[in-house]
Amino acid sequence: MARPRRHLVTTCLLGLVILGLVGVLAVNVLLGSVLRQLSNGRLEGADYWTSEPEILSAGMGFDNIIGLPATDEEAVREAGGAWSPECETTSAASVTTVERAYVGSGVDHDDGLPVVFSWPVATETVDPADFRFTLNTGDTVVAHAAGMNPNWENGERNTVVLFGDFGNRLPSSDPDAVFPVRLEIVEDDTPLLLVGPEGEVDAVGLTWTTQTSPYDAGPVLVGAKLNRVGDEAVGEGGVTLLERSGVLPNDELALYDEHDFRLRVLTSGGFSPDGVTGLQPDMFEDFFRIRAGDVVLDEVGVDYQVAGGTLRVVGLSDLGQRQDSYDACYLEDRDNYIDIVLAGDEAAARSITAVEIPALEGGYSAFYNPGGPGPAPFDGVTYTAPGPPDLEPVTIALDDPMRVSRDATANGMLLPIATVVAAAVGGLALVWLFWIRPRGGRGSSG
Repeated sequence: MARPRRHLVTTCLLGLVILGLVGVLAVNVLLGSVLRQLSNGRLEGADYWTSEPEILSAGMGFDNIIGLPATDEEAVREAGGAWSPECETTSAASVTTVERAYVGSGVDHDDGLPVVFSWPVATETVDPADFRFTLNTGDTVVAHAAGMNPNWENGERNTVVLFGDFGNRLPSSDPDAVFPVRLEIVEDDTPLLLVGPEGEVDAVGLTWTTQTSPYDAGPVLVGAKLNRVGDEAVGEGGVTLLERSGVLPNDELALYDEHDFRLRVLTSGGFSPDGVTGLQPDMFEDFFRIRAGDVVLDEVGVDYQVAGGTLRVVGLSDLGQRQDSYDACYLEDRDNYIDIVLAGDEAAARSITAVEIPALEGGYSAFYNPGGPGPAPFDGVTYTAPGPPDLEPVTIALDDPMRVSRDATANGMLLPIATVVAAAVGGLALVWLFWIRPRGGRGSSG
């Protein structure tokens, strides 16, 4: 009886080991699903902002806070990042976070740089080698990593975020300042493609130039577009794990009971009240104004008489979930899109001409990118500058929504799932063979 009992125990231990290995494989597949879904090429109702493809912005965002060994307060302080003591959060990112969502390697205390295109990106073609930067020193550099996060939803894929060694924290007027002044999209083995109303277009050859650093002035608007609100939200989600991160649903239908129009703005960098804390749905009056002819809409819930009827600002969306109240720890998606939700008459909506950010100079709050000071800046650290006053013309897209959709180029999850299933089946077969062979041997010898 001793041998069968030992055999049973050994078989059970073997089964547990195999189960553990299959579990580890399954977890790795799940974590890797973020990058696979981000780079599967799918688009759904993704906005395009101009009739021809172009780079709308490509300035350096911030310095040294991406690819940290950890994102606790001490590590963030040492990297020169910002920290929220109340919420225990930061805009810095760890190496592990980067590895799960970006193509590339070697990210270590890197700088961040968002490249905003006027057309959505065919994400399966994104690679760090697509982007060649010229610094103000004359040197050329290539990013270490590239990806779509935080602009991960299927309707939000205009912005590629790059990490690399792009510059320092000195203003452009300082003779020792280092920052990118030119970007060119260059050819590699998988040339970068953009997707427009007639299909895919090669982005190779597009360029963008600047003479400013993020330590001169902060982020600005680079696009604004007015669309109708339909019966259901379009382009929401797209990455399974990120859909469960606590920010969705965040569309206009989920947040508000009235919603005739969506005025979406596209930004040159992540917009935050201080670089760390999230923008809240009830903050329109702190940051924005809308111009409709000679009328300025600057309050929420007020019916403004404009050409063609009335128009009312309801609030902001495409941030985080609806709540009864909002505070500094509100969780939002921190991407390059903010929606202003409006209610009223179509003729009145057609009279909208511009979105304005008065900023500090206009007596309003200013926006910061993720390199900003946060609510409690560390002493002796240089942070990115607040955004300047800005006035962005609005494209009226009520007749033509100016959106494109595209199927995924491949089912990026099929092979990994099949691998896990095959490993599980193989493991079960091995356990079964291990169990029956000795028993069969004992039977035949009897």
